[in-house]
Amino acid sequence: MTAPTRSSTAQAAVVPLAGDILQRVAAKMGLTVEQVERTLAEANITLKNPAAADRRLQILRLRAQGVKHSGEPFTVEQDFSTGVWAIVHPDNSAGKTSLLEFLVWPLRGEPRDLPPDVRSWVRHLSLDLSVAGRPIRIALVIDPDAHPAVTTRILTAVTTEQLLAADEVGNGLRLLEQASGTDEVDRSIGSFFLDALRMGHTSLWQTGGGADGGGAPQVHGWASYFGACYLNPGGDEILLGDVNAVGLSARLMELFVDIPYSTVLTQLSVAGKRERKTLTQERRRAEGDADARKTERAAWQEELEQLSRQITDLRSLASQDVSPLLHASDQAAARLQGAQGLLRESEQDLTETNTARVRADQALLDARETWQARRVLGRLNPVCCPRCEEPLDGARHQQEREEASCAVCTRPLPEIDEETAEVLLQDLESQLDSAREAAEAAVRQRDAATARVVEAVAEQRVASAALQEGLATSQNHGRLRQLELQAAGLEGRLAATGSVPEEPPVPMSSQVLTAVYEAVREAVDASAKRLFPAMNTQIVELATRFGVQNLDSVRLDRSGKVNAVKAGVKTSFKSLSRGDRLRMRIATVIALLRVGADRGVAAHPGLLLIDSVAAEEVAEVPARTLISELQTIAKDLPDLQVVLTTAQPELVDALPAGQLITRKDEHLF
Repeated sequence: MTAPTRSSTAQAAVVPLAGDILQRVAAKMGLTVEQVERTLAEANITLKNPAAADRRLQILRLRAQGVKHSGEPFTVEQDFSTGVWAIVHPDNSAGKTSLLEFLVWPLRGEPRDLPPDVRSWVRHLSLDLSVAGRPIRIALVIDPDAHPAVTTRILTAVTTEQLLAADEVGNGLRLLEQASGTDEVDRSIGSFFLDALRMGHTSLWQTGGGADGGGAPQVHGWASYFGACYLNPGGDEILLGDVNAVGLSARLMELFVDIPYSTVLTQLSVAGKRERKTLTQERRRAEGDADARKTERAAWQEELEQLSRQITDLRSLASQDVSPLLHASDQAAARLQGAQGLLRESEQDLTETNTARVRADQALLDARETWQARRVLGRLNPVCCPRCEEPLDGARHQQEREEASCAVCTRPLPEIDEETAEVLLQDLESQLDSAREAAEAAVRQRDAATARVVEAVAEQRVASAALQEGLATSQNHGRLRQLELQAAGLEGRLAATGSVPEEPPVPMSSQVLTAVYEAVREAVDASAKRLFPAMNTQIVELATRFGVQNLDSVRLDRSGKVNAVKAGVKTSFKSLSRGDRLRMRIATVIALLRVGADRGVAAHPGLLLIDSVAAEEVAEVPARTLISELQTIAKDLPDLQVVLTTAQPELVDALPAGQLITRKDEHLF
């Protein structure tokens, strides 16, 4: 491609630099440039200065080998140059489309319209190319008996001469990439061309896409881009590309006219829509939660009212002082303890007085049984020997009473005077009376102590109950706090489900993406306003030359619409005749090439493949005019290469014989 002209340099000068856009967004958002770049990086977006791409693509040579169903081998070897080439044969099923598809297969990674029977014949395809000025060979080997059945190798040479001189195996060429299997071959070839032509995948937002139907990005790569080279037939309603995706035709136009920042604008658009989808999903989840809990609100409200009543009661009780109750309980306990002590003492006294009474009664009884003084004196009742202190057992005492012998020494007791015995008996009776009086007094004292204990127990129980109630009331602070927390939780639930949830706040990342998108869109719109009018003019001029009748104007927009006016009537692209659609499609691509050439860039590969160029025509003149004009344009655009097929040899009789691919046999191969 030629060097940029002064006009292209002037146009480039008005395109803002990436750094200027980042600084403007950072200042608007109150952020640093680094923060803006970090947000873009998190969305896998890089904003770089636009640079003119060299996407020139030229076919140099095709070689094909295979075996037909009949067992007959076939070989195809065809050199190509720039300009218009025609694959011509008057008969149907002669192999015109198949030869064109032999070119498409290595270029696209997968043929588009190759008949299945012909595909099964192919064993080797080799296509030599110039890709952005670099000599490249793409070689396919197809072996139906192998697994996988398809393999590819992408090789390169130092010069075009070295590439064309290398044998089919590729000895002397440097291997760039190889792959096996249909999917891997497709992926490998697509990745190679994207890298070599400085193109990236395009993500377009599909409104009804995604598992939830809420929208999802649809990724397009080389196979979709190649539709701008391998043009659709006239019956197709898509302007550019063979993939029916909303916005793809517009994206191809922006890409191949090389509008600065158009790729990153698409990335920003998808990223912004993804962010908005996330926010919408969050809001819907909140609304769904609110709807799901509506049935629980009545129960929550009733529980809250009950808690409120309990909280009111506890707040009035929680302020009571338990100190008096505690003092009263302590006093009652002390009185009970004192009464119990007195009761124990009175019971002990009663026991002792009863014992004394019993002994006095027994002594008197024993004295009256005998007049023997020694028996009376024996009531001294010694308990042990006065010398050795050995206890005297009951048998000694029994013997003393019966035999009047000393319980200590066993000698006979001395005789006692009767008067003395009578005195002793009176004394014993006096002792018994005293013992009985003491026992009665002890009983009265015990009964009084018992009554005082019963009274003290009753007082202590009352004081203890009052204290327990007071203590329970004083512990209501903790219970009150617990009930207040439960009430607050219920109030929060009721508030969360009582109305439509508020819109979630827009994250800063989403705000930054939106700001960058607006800034980039401003730059893209400015470039489109400069480039699209030139495109419109070129399309009208070219389409008219190609045979579109009564075309007054064309106004491309960035949605991919043509907006044609024919004979004063607005006419959509799909309303055009089949022949006019093909001519308009060719005119659009040629306009891309011309506008790019005027700016000194090669944004479009410059390769056009057209199958059945005259199939939509009802007369010979329009088709002949189209081919003639393509040949004229090829002289103005030295990098243009057109390969078309036709079943009408008379349409291409003006082309050089060396650029006609034809045979007089029944088939072209």
